[in-house]
Amino acid sequence: MFKKSNIVKWLMLTLFIYILLSGSASADDSELNDSESNEISDSITEFANDLSFIAYRGTIPETIDREWENSIADCWLNLNKIGPSYSEFDKSIKSVAASDVIIIELGSAYKGEVDNSRIDAMYQKIENYCEEQEGISDIPVVFMWAQDEEDLPLPDYGPQVFEEVKNEPGFIATRGIMPVITDPSEKVEWTETAGKCIHSFSGDLRPYMKSSGGQLTGFGHNYRGYIFVCFDPESIESVNDSIIDEIYLIIEEHSEQKGVNDVPVVFEWRGESIEDIAVVDGPYPDEADDSNLSGNEEEITGNETTNQMPGFTFIMLVLCLLFLVKSRK
Repeated sequence: MFKKSNIVKWLMLTLFIYILLSGSASADDSELNDSESNEISDSITEFANDLSFIAYRGTIPETIDREWENSIADCWLNLNKIGPSYSEFDKSIKSVAASDVIIIELGSAYKGEVDNSRIDAMYQKIENYCEEQEGISDIPVVFMWAQDEEDLPLPDYGPQVFEEVKNEPGFIATRGIMPVITDPSEKVEWTETAGKCIHSFSGDLRPYMKSSGGQLTGFGHNYRGYIFVCFDPESIESVNDSIIDEIYLIIEEHSEQKGVNDVPVVFEWRGESIEDIAVVDGPYPDEADDSNLSGNEEEITGNETTNQMPGFTFIMLVLCLLFLVKSRK
């Protein structure tokens, strides 16, 4: 049997070791949480964990400020002026999106042809273009496999889509008329037409972008068949029917030149993130957590919970045992 004095010594030793380890772990966690570069690395890791991830090139700066975000957004806009065909960079490129990085999606039909040397060649052309247009060198680019249109679970298009959207968070208004399309091949054709419309009016919407001092954070085509336009929630006081109609008129005029009348457009709130500003805004694996403001608030709450000192209950238990042993001497 251990003597009481030995028990006390063992308990105190256990407590000392635990506090030492907890302090070390807390310091490591704090260092990770305070390191902006590590947080950025985590964002790249999210892409790398996706099954459609191919490669990453370039460098994200240690500090991401408004100027950097604006430069990425402007680079993305310039790249989309070249689309919907990006053959001057590489014929395998299907679409271009942006977040803190440029996201290049490649057609799955080229899976047997794309290797590191081809990725390097694509990246060099993209880097040269962005450096020429926006003065960004070593621009960060993530290469992903695109989910082909024929694989997307496209719903039937019709007026019911607008009714569904009206009940979703961030909804502002709709303009135009949703076409009634149920044939799968016609849905794909409509998606391609919408992409051409977006390409035609993207230049005229540039002055309205937040990077240019405007209120828009992005625009694109949703897989449910409509074009979406995103307003910055911080500009809520200046967004009204007048500015919505002004922007819709630009979209409508360009779309009519592509043979589309009463083009369907949904206006919505989306914050700083421009993650899903792409030709197609659909059920991609990397879209689940973008610009959902309520979801982000839940993540913040979760982080606050995990920052509490671990093992507090265990420490209190050891202290109680020490007290009981001492009281019986």
